[in-house]
Amino acid sequence: MPDCGSSHGLRIMIRIPAPLAASTAPMKPPSLDRIVSRLYILKLVQASPATVFNLMERLRERGIDKNIRALRPILRSLMMARAITAELVEGNGRVYSITDAGRAELDAYLSHLDVLKGEVKDSAD
Repeated sequence: MPDCGSSHGLRIMIRIPAPLAASTAPMKPPSLDRIVSRLYILKLVQASPATVFNLMERLRERGIDKNIRALRPILRSLMMARAITAELVEGNGRVYSITDAGRAELDAYLSHLDVLKGEVKDSAD
């Protein structure tokens, strides 16, 4: 054991706990449904800031039936990724807006979709 510089011959041992089993498990990739929901939410708040109720209605107009309980974890995830922000507006609740990081994520999703669309078109020809 290395000497910790003590003139009294005392040694200090520091124990570092082993990682928990849960943290060593491989992360589950996000579902396609979750990715599509993120994409739509980013696109909708890019068009105009929205409350969770407004997002739910606008998604339903596009054939995506999500309730508030299903949207909140996705909104929380987008906020943690700094892709959107939430501002508490009196009378409306939280109003979600896109950030620069959210625009970058949206652009990345859209460019991936363009590539996929091109590949599908090429394979159909």
